[in-house]
Amino acid sequence: MEFHILIVDDDPNMLSVLQDSFSEEHYHVATSSNGLDAIEKCQIQPYDLVISDIMMPGATGLEVLSAAKKINPNTLVILITGFASLETAVSAIREGAYDYITKPFRLEEIKVVVRNALGNIRLRRENQRLMLEVEEAYQKLHLVKRIMVSEHAIDSGKSPSTSEDITGKTVITGNAPPHPLLENRTDGRKKLVSDLERLSRLKMQGMLSEREFELCKSRLLKDRK
Repeated sequence: MEFHILIVDDDPNMLSVLQDSFSEEHYHVATSSNGLDAIEKCQIQPYDLVISDIMMPGATGLEVLSAAKKINPNTLVILITGFASLETAVSAIREGAYDYITKPFRLEEIKVVVRNALGNIRLRRENQRLMLEVEEAYQKLHLVKRIMVSEHAIDSGKSPSTSEDITGKTVITGNAPPHPLLENRTDGRKKLVSDLERLSRLKMQGMLSEREFELCKSRLLKDRK
């Protein structure tokens, strides 16, 4: 996974050290030396993580945090300050900071915090990917259900409203919305190829038996004629 990090600090030495350190980790790193410039950069480029000093010219780290979260709620922000206080820490957390580090700190310390933050982002991305796969699998099963219910209705004379397939097992229950594969047939040839490819994937994944696959394919070919 690629990660984009913005480092904001008005101390050129600190900025250089952090940039070199995280570039070595193969992250995409951008830098800014004041808060207003950092906010403008966030408006142009979405960042996964912002690491910002609190006391800076133009805009404070808390203002950068607030703006970054408004621009992209998924952006995580780590704040750094040399003026540690309970009030500042509470303000940072209330504004939605992922973590809060006080100077002086060891480089390894901030590396650990950054790895944890990016791990959080990685997990969120993975969850989103899995949710999309579940949704795709649901849509595929709904397609198979509609095809096999229609086939069963033709063979037995039953109403196509039944939720059981030709084998007597429920493929999927509930009144699912129409699958787009069965609607808007504007391009029959491309549509048929797409449907057959989906059925082939279901068969390869073990979700369709050989007989079920042939029945579904037969039904698709009949509809195409």
